[in-house]
Amino acid sequence: MRKYDRDLVNLVREKQYMKEVEGMNVLFKPVPDDDREHAMDPRLYEIASIKKKMFASRAKGGFRLSNERYRPDKVTYDLIETEIDCDERLISVNGTHMIDIYIYRRADIGDKVTPVLIYLHGGGFTAGDIHLYEKQMQFIAEQSGCTVVFPEYRLAPETPYPGAHEDCFAAVEYIYDHSEELHIDRSRLMVAGDSAGGVLTNACVMKDIESGKNMIRKIYLLYPACDNRKPQEIEEYTWTYDRYPMLEEQAEIAKSRVDRIKAAMEHNGLDLYGQGFSQPHNPLMSAYEASDEVLSKFPETVVNNSEFDYLRVGGEEFAKKLKKLGVNVRLVTYCGCDHGILDMLGTVVQAEEICLCMADELKAMQGEETC
Repeated sequence: MRKYDRDLVNLVREKQYMKEVEGMNVLFKPVPDDDREHAMDPRLYEIASIKKKMFASRAKGGFRLSNERYRPDKVTYDLIETEIDCDERLISVNGTHMIDIYIYRRADIGDKVTPVLIYLHGGGFTAGDIHLYEKQMQFIAEQSGCTVVFPEYRLAPETPYPGAHEDCFAAVEYIYDHSEELHIDRSRLMVAGDSAGGVLTNACVMKDIESGKNMIRKIYLLYPACDNRKPQEIEEYTWTYDRYPMLEEQAEIAKSRVDRIKAAMEHNGLDLYGQGFSQPHNPLMSAYEASDEVLSKFPETVVNNSEFDYLRVGGEEFAKKLKKLGVNVRLVTYCGCDHGILDMLGTVVQAEEICLCMADELKAMQGEETC
């Protein structure tokens, strides 16, 4: 068992700074041990250099779904120091099928009523499961003292749109409706998601608004896919490589990190999930395309991006749009990082710091002091 690197986490937090960028205040979280502007985190640079060779080899055989679902390069470590209970349940979705959900709580809090986080995982709608995210969920539950819920929604291509959307919103409704039984304060319900999970998080908010239930109090979007249009289709803003300054000696690797998600967005995942059912400008797939009336009703929102992530630009523009509409939105950027850093808990310090940030958001909802 590893312990999380408190010294590096503390460095990230000590060095973080706020800067106004195009009228939007952005909280920048620097690389803890490299002060060069636009430098990749040294741990991520080393990993990315290895992965570039591995993915180049895989690319020769073309896209393979098995390569996305089986990723031996994604290793997480157990960082908890406290016993965490897990309640695994099967819940019904629309009376047509069931999905598995995992509910994590510290063993020492007993029946204490707590805020709750419902976490919707990423993976391009085709990959990701509890095995990759369990240690992160346990760590957040430990550090927050709150309840963390992880739904195993159905994946594509076996289940196309809107399967994942239906499963995730059903999980939100289940937790809200069973809050007393689960010792949850349903007035303090936060939904979070990374990448495709960000799409699902935004969709849950829109479904919640439509239902009139107002179940979701706060959302946390981690390198989210907020605008799934191709760059040439976008008129409101411009996506270019110029928005990704890089150190010359690291440019090849840094650009490859941007390009891998750009390629994935243009092929594979969205097509496998959409399968002709999801229109390209469907707000439930691209929240940026939702009406101002809907977006103005969004709850408190945190948009958390990585510097060398293709999705960063869309996330920034989505945050700006929410701000213009009067939504309480905060924008965070992890310097020197790329897409998928939460998948490396115990290897890169930013994964640990993200978990602590989500724990802080939960504690803030119950008035506790945060880190």
